[in-house]
Amino acid sequence: MDPLLFQEGIAYAEQNLGENSHLWLDKKILKENFHLQNRQVLDFGCGMGNMSIWMAMEMGCQVDGFDIDENHIEVCRAMQKKYPCDVRFELRNIINDPVDRQYDLILLNDVIEHLNPEWIPGILTTLVRINLKDGGVLFISYPPWEGPQASHMQRAIRIPWLQYFPERWVIRKIARNNRQTVGRFDLLEEYLALNHMCPKMLEGYLRDLPIRKIIRRSYTKLNRLPLLGQINFNFFPAKFLVTKEFLVMVKSLV
Repeated sequence: MDPLLFQEGIAYAEQNLGENSHLWLDKKILKENFHLQNRQVLDFGCGMGNMSIWMAMEMGCQVDGFDIDENHIEVCRAMQKKYPCDVRFELRNIINDPVDRQYDLILLNDVIEHLNPEWIPGILTTLVRINLKDGGVLFISYPPWEGPQASHMQRAIRIPWLQYFPERWVIRKIARNNRQTVGRFDLLEEYLALNHMCPKMLEGYLRDLPIRKIIRRSYTKLNRLPLLGQINFNFFPAKFLVTKEFLVMVKSLV
């Protein structure tokens, strides 16, 4: 990997290790609802490893972090050397190379919106039916497609709801600001690979799996106001303000 991109990846991962990162609500929900001391966790699509390391260090769990991007795993392993903890990072595609292990919690943090729609049924079926223990938890968080940050282009183009602008203009705008990311894709490739994930679409993928919903949280900037902190803004038209959607499910006991 290019040394500058490698350093960018390390900086990003370290920034998101803290409680004040953009993952603060993911961490808050995990800490307030789950006791993971000495439990087994799978961080599916672990990216640059910051959530895996945070969970191992802060919640006392053993974490397997899998990703299909070799650049991400390179950053993960460097981070693990810097922050030693009970995490195992691996370059792995679980569909082609299944994991013979079950977990108490499986995390998909900012992952589901990047997956090829053709892969999603197989991935979720494998994770839930094979890798998740009975009574185990599936934790999914992502920015829904209707929301202001769904384009993932805030780093280069500071325009909210970019996905609603004419597609040709958006592509030209991204192309003019294009650059390689830490992962395998450049910014334009990353944008074009988004699957437009939204709550209705995700619930369709999950409908036939042996899981039941225990938490749904739709977060907007309005939730920062004291009287609105606990409101789920998942209704029209407020759903267009949602910056992060959380869906947490437990596997039914057989």
